[in-house]
Amino acid sequence: MSYQTAFCNNTTDLQAVVSDIDKFDRKRVLPSNWFTTDTSNLFQLAGTGDISQLFVDSIEASMVTDSPNADNEANYSSSSDSVQYYLASSSVSALNSKVFEGGQDWDGLKTTVCKEQADRMRSYLDRPIYKRGNANYQGASNRDYDFIVIRINAILACADLIRSYDPERAEMIEEMALGEDGMLTKLKRREYVMWNETSFRSEAGIISEISINGSSTGYIEDVKMHGPPATDYDEVRVVISTAGTFAPGTTSGVKYDVIVKDTTGLRMLKVVDGETMNGDYQSLAYGAMVRFQAGVYTLNDEWSITFQSDGIPIGSVKSGQIYR
Repeated sequence: MSYQTAFCNNTTDLQAVVSDIDKFDRKRVLPSNWFTTDTSNLFQLAGTGDISQLFVDSIEASMVTDSPNADNEANYSSSSDSVQYYLASSSVSALNSKVFEGGQDWDGLKTTVCKEQADRMRSYLDRPIYKRGNANYQGASNRDYDFIVIRINAILACADLIRSYDPERAEMIEEMALGEDGMLTKLKRREYVMWNETSFRSEAGIISEISINGSSTGYIEDVKMHGPPATDYDEVRVVISTAGTFAPGTTSGVKYDVIVKDTTGLRMLKVVDGETMNGDYQSLAYGAMVRFQAGVYTLNDEWSITFQSDGIPIGSVKSGQIYR
């Protein structure tokens, strides 16, 4: 994963945290002290401070690296700490009646801040944050990163953007991430689990729908384990091989297959072939059992059950008392 990558976007994710974030664009109003230069229609304003983007009545000027020579072109000189602006058939009084602001391109500024705060998260967590490109793992948001990671990045970015305007409000927003019960604090304490990390849930198998016919009503109801799975990782597939209706009080004709990995790749080896669904806990893989809910099953309905196991699963640490 690139260290240049932000986890959140710079629009809706920020607005989800602070709805009026777009008014904190770090623009500052410049003084109305324009004066003429030796070049016709070219005006200058001194003592402006650094300007990467000039705004004229809230409209972006065209920033150039040479001397401005066309309408609405501007250039900032760090050596003289001044900005030059070209506008034909204008005057000092006309320019002084306009509102000139200095700042940065808003989209670029938000992008930079989001990336900076993503780097801050990486340093604070001191464990990797991986992108999840596989749509099967992207959850309800269909995003490349866990919702908790996206939201924390947006919280920190909003706090940073607001800080120069309202430090107290910025601190309150940052507490949502870094307070005692903040999201980033909890993630560091491993009370939250990222998609790639082993948890008690991932050891028990995480069920995802891969391809379900619109007329199907049945589904996998539970996966039971009697210990850690006998694999470090696999994306087990359960596929309906014989369609039908599975209902209490009638003989089931619905059958399913289970496909696991082998030494050559994922989803290569069929370990359950045409087992009849009966509503009890039935054969799955790696010591796990699967149970199906009654309903209609269509040929090639497919689920993924992801197993992941390592030494110590991530979860909350709690205390208790033992009496002798």
